[in-house]
Amino acid sequence: MKITDITVTPLKTGKGLLRIQTDSGVEGWAEAPGRNRVVPGRNNSVFDAYLQSIIKPALIGEDPRQVDRHWEMLALGKDDRSFKLPAGVVGVIDVALWDLLGKEAGMPVYTLMGGAARTTIPLYWSTGSGWKMQPKEMLALVKKGWEMGFRAFKIRMDWRGWRQDADPDKDYAIFKLVREFLPPEIYLGFDANNGYSVSTAIQQGRKFEALGIDHFEEPIPHYDLPGLKQVSDALDVAVSAGEQDAFRWWFQHLVLLGNPDILQPDILNAGGPSEVKRIYGMAETLNKPVMPHSPQAGINSMASLHVYATVQNGTRPHEFSTEFSGPLDDVHALYGDVVIPQQGNMVLSDRPGLGIELNEKAVAKLTVK
Repeated sequence: MKITDITVTPLKTGKGLLRIQTDSGVEGWAEAPGRNRVVPGRNNSVFDAYLQSIIKPALIGEDPRQVDRHWEMLALGKDDRSFKLPAGVVGVIDVALWDLLGKEAGMPVYTLMGGAARTTIPLYWSTGSGWKMQPKEMLALVKKGWEMGFRAFKIRMDWRGWRQDADPDKDYAIFKLVREFLPPEIYLGFDANNGYSVSTAIQQGRKFEALGIDHFEEPIPHYDLPGLKQVSDALDVAVSAGEQDAFRWWFQHLVLLGNPDILQPDILNAGGPSEVKRIYGMAETLNKPVMPHSPQAGINSMASLHVYATVQNGTRPHEFSTEFSGPLDDVHALYGDVVIPQQGNMVLSDRPGLGIELNEKAVAKLTVK
């Protein structure tokens, strides 16, 4: 089996459908970064530039089943190929290679990765942009998730580091209103998205603890690892981090210097299913709980779920959001029932690969012309 081509079809959902094609007819699929503007015959994104100049010349003609070897070549370089591509670029290709390998083997990806500890995975409804909302606006979004059947939640402020300590009082009011709406036993996390200084993060965390909080995510800028340790040591609530971090070696530094309570690798940012599986193994050795970052619906989210399904102690809910994936109806039309939650849970099928059933008519309808 040889790779014959790698293509990206830009979709109206804001992402691109990546296909790794082979001479046997088996394809592997992933979602590539979307394009703001499409000019026929020209590269329209940074990902396209990597694809055309490095990835296709390196992979076309190769056996796609050599997943680890391809990961190493793209991420670390090999012989005279000093690629060292960004983790997010490697991650897209890795998702598609695992999907292809599963289809060729006739097994789900979670089986190829050692077997599923469970195939029904609870989700939490993740909703963001709290920085520009009033408390009642955030509550309305949480209520939408409740009506859809979700029974675990996270509210995101999306502050970013340059808005440090912009409005912690409003953040607290948002959390308080949502917490009072939800029954006390319902999971609720808070994501500051890097928005606080160390002292403010500790003060906010203590106030959240008094109301009842299940995890406190990225309270300060992700590069401030000593500060993260200060926050984690000061609070009882589980502090989580890692969604922006690439490759297992950064997670090693994250634990050694920042010591968060929960590690949150992102299926693309961390380097794809291959690397996330290795990070989970490291987390198990270090007795660190894991909880994937995955604010999306679709192929890449399914890849995240397949890897998480193999974690024996993966007891926390997996993130789910439609904010970065386009309308859920369109995602459903493209990829089938497997990508749709059932009463706040994702039920993984036993179909080969990631279980996606690609609808070519929907692809044609949603292709950006």
